[in-house]
Amino acid sequence: MFCIGCIISAVAECKIEGTKQTKLVEAFLKSIDKECEEISDEAASNIARGVKNPSGYLMEALGNLSAESYKSIVPYFQSQVVSLIKENEKNIVRDTLILMIQEAQEIADDTVVELVSGVKKADLTDEVDLAAFLAGIFLFALKNTKNNIGGSAKKATKEYLARVKKGEKPITRNKILEVETTESEPIQESTHPEYRSREIELLEERIEQEAISFCRKYKDEKEYIALCQVAFITNPTRVHNRQMYNEFCELTASTRNKILELSEVDKIEASGDYWWYAYLDMFEKDYEKYRLGAERYRYSFSQYFPRLLEYGGESIDDYTQRIFAPKVITPTIKTFSKNYKYDVAGLIDEYIYYKDCEEFKNILEPPMNLMWRELDFGSCPEIMLVSYLALFIIGTCRGIPLPEDAENKMFAFSGPGASDLETAEDLFYQTLLTLYENYEVAK
Repeated sequence: MFCIGCIISAVAECKIEGTKQTKLVEAFLKSIDKECEEISDEAASNIARGVKNPSGYLMEALGNLSAESYKSIVPYFQSQVVSLIKENEKNIVRDTLILMIQEAQEIADDTVVELVSGVKKADLTDEVDLAAFLAGIFLFALKNTKNNIGGSAKKATKEYLARVKKGEKPITRNKILEVETTESEPIQESTHPEYRSREIELLEERIEQEAISFCRKYKDEKEYIALCQVAFITNPTRVHNRQMYNEFCELTASTRNKILELSEVDKIEASGDYWWYAYLDMFEKDYEKYRLGAERYRYSFSQYFPRLLEYGGESIDDYTQRIFAPKVITPTIKTFSKNYKYDVAGLIDEYIYYKDCEEFKNILEPPMNLMWRELDFGSCPEIMLVSYLALFIIGTCRGIPLPEDAENKMFAFSGPGASDLETAEDLFYQTLLTLYENYEVAK
């Protein structure tokens, strides 16, 4: 048995003191129908206990909500629902609902039960954003379950809550008893410690086998594993141009973590489509601090850079070339060639290093001003503009001074070098990774 009453009751049992159940129920309903009228205490109780279904008006509003817009209600859940839960009981709400779904016999293991991220019952994990999780399962319950189940939702939820509070945890992986076994060693469906120990051992072996298989398959693209992680935390349901990203996103959390471990790539503790916006804002502050260009160009990063992902598999080879002549001719440059050129990162690095030297002030120009003029950003193709903006962000992050131990920290995350990236999609994820390294890890 699983319904919207179970979800609401789980949250209600862990709500902040003084929060009325009616307010909580209204918060859930208004995520779908913003025009939803206030409901009575009795109506709220009936929905939470599983006595009555929501009004027909709510279901009509649900029918007008497209699958593509499901993500749009996540910020609402964060501010209006998750904010009502006690901070130290948020994990209890999550584990209780996962356990209820796992033990709901009417829901098949391959059923997508979290509609925001497209997660199946068998792949539920405790590594979730609570707002997205609640939004996703609430949508599922509204669309696929009945809430007039005789008033047993609240009672059943309390029983599951009690189990979780006593320390019971859901098994957040494909059901353990479905792990493939040999005919010579059948696993009995038993809770005996010996069987459970063997089941866990087999599960761990299966996870490691899947991770090794992935790493072998993509051994020639191993530097992209760091970007696989970025693709997953940014948008796991996107159909990516690089198949490696798609396959990584389809794996379970345990297998993904094992791949990162085998590849010696640290895990990024972030999620959601816009997790990186705070870091982009920090970059823009550094753009101003180091006087990298005119203020009127700063807006272009937040306005245009995010559009890079829309160009997916388009090649970026033309934008990673060395095309900028150095202004400061050092002895080292002389040993190369009189035709030596910088790429975007080199151009920015030269400016940051020499801009405060009196002898070079008259020959150095802020790099964004130079690029905007020389590359005609005002009328060039958009793919060109957004690619160079991404390369400018990467170059800035690599060029500005960092703490002494920062480089050692960053080696645990770095993906391919900018010159090795192939597509707009690759460049977008590498830029997000560089922002994370520079503004979360290194400082």
